[in-house]
Amino acid sequence: MEHTGHIKINRKNVPYHLVDDKVTLIPFDTYSALIPSEIKEKEIIKGITTGNREVAFLNCKYSSNRLAYQVLIISSCNTGLYEDISSFDRICFEGKPVNVFAGPGRAYISEDGYDISERMKSITPRNWDDLNTETNLKIKNREMKLSIDYCIWHNKKFIETSMGEAIPRFCIEYNKTLSIKNIPAIYLQVYDFFSFFSFRRNVTFDKIYIQRKIEGKYAKVAEVIVNSKNFGDYNNTERNSIIIDDCRKNFGNLFKCVAQRRSQKIYDNFYIPKNGKESSQLTYEKFLSCALSLESEYARLYPSKKDENEKFAYIQGLFQESADKMDMLFALAAENRISRDEFEKCFYGDINSRLKNFFDSMSKTKAKSYQSYYVKIVDALSKIDYSLGEKYKNALNMHMDLVKPVIDRMSSANGVAFPSANEAGKIFADFRNGIAHGNPPDIEKIHCVLFEVARALIYIMILKNAGIDEESIKNIVKKLF
Repeated sequence: MEHTGHIKINRKNVPYHLVDDKVTLIPFDTYSALIPSEIKEKEIIKGITTGNREVAFLNCKYSSNRLAYQVLIISSCNTGLYEDISSFDRICFEGKPVNVFAGPGRAYISEDGYDISERMKSITPRNWDDLNTETNLKIKNREMKLSIDYCIWHNKKFIETSMGEAIPRFCIEYNKTLSIKNIPAIYLQVYDFFSFFSFRRNVTFDKIYIQRKIEGKYAKVAEVIVNSKNFGDYNNTERNSIIIDDCRKNFGNLFKCVAQRRSQKIYDNFYIPKNGKESSQLTYEKFLSCALSLESEYARLYPSKKDENEKFAYIQGLFQESADKMDMLFALAAENRISRDEFEKCFYGDINSRLKNFFDSMSKTKAKSYQSYYVKIVDALSKIDYSLGEKYKNALNMHMDLVKPVIDRMSSANGVAFPSANEAGKIFADFRNGIAHGNPPDIEKIHCVLFEVARALIYIMILKNAGIDEESIKNIVKKLF
């Protein structure tokens, strides 16, 4: 990509020349370009190309002769035809990751019962309602509609060999018009979503564009070009990726679960390989990232409900009060001066006594609803352990039915016997600790097996958080791992 134009910086029109992703500024005083200057930052820098298209550079750093940016927006039409490109109502993504997820082949139905000796079978486009998928959701008080739709066109020109195409699009439509300054964050949401679906981080899009709603219809107003790292060619297929048919019922929940992670300060996606080549390699850095992700996902699988449920908050308060009152008991347990059974007998005995007095003052129906939260907290406490080994063991035991195919395949491929859940957790934790303390042991085949199983467990926990059913999770794990 190459073009020239003018941008406005500090109320001055500055000529620029863009080649690929590099922007050279051309100051009027050419000698000033030779003098080192201060690097400044600006969220949006706007301008006009020599071809009369409006441009906007987002998240910029610039000096007297250079400009770096994260996102470039170029209007689709000459200036003046539409309103400026400062805002949008919908953003659309096209490219191979979307093709793999949505499947252009789903756009058609093949004819049945034809006689191939008379003619070739015909294909018919599906009805839009059967083909397109959409769902409403809210992320951080922002309401939106996610959709997968298709652009289908036919070519009947006499000399053309191609009959046409079906191009799927991933679109996000917002209830309120947004400023273009939101585009970098939205791009990262979509990037994370398709990286998760692909189990690869080399996700790129052929086209990204924004639309405005004009007289009830969407009109394309600008193209979006993102400066992103190149992790190699994207070569996934529907056989090694999550596709729409794997999660159609919970499509929106899964997008929300993955997309909002950055806004929640969750940056643990490095267990996802950069590309297909890296997916089969194990390094110390990858193992450490995977261990951190496993711990954080395990903790998130049991979120607190105290802020949204008064009954849960009350029961949790009983546990907290007993813990505060019996702090000496916790100290003895930490020093291994009392057994776990003795600790639980004293701790839960105090809670049960207080709970019984509380239940005596209410109806059986109401007491039963409180009792259900007591059971949930006891179950959650039974899974809490501050060691990585215990978390690995618990995750393995809880999801053994789902992860068993990965264990069998990896153990067979590496020629090792998979240890017990307790021993697997210990080996995994010891290897992580060796890396973290700067004294890593040699990577052995069992570490490769435990690493791949851990990645599968991370996916299982995220999918469960998003409400994906177990049958779908089994199919997804089989494809990805």
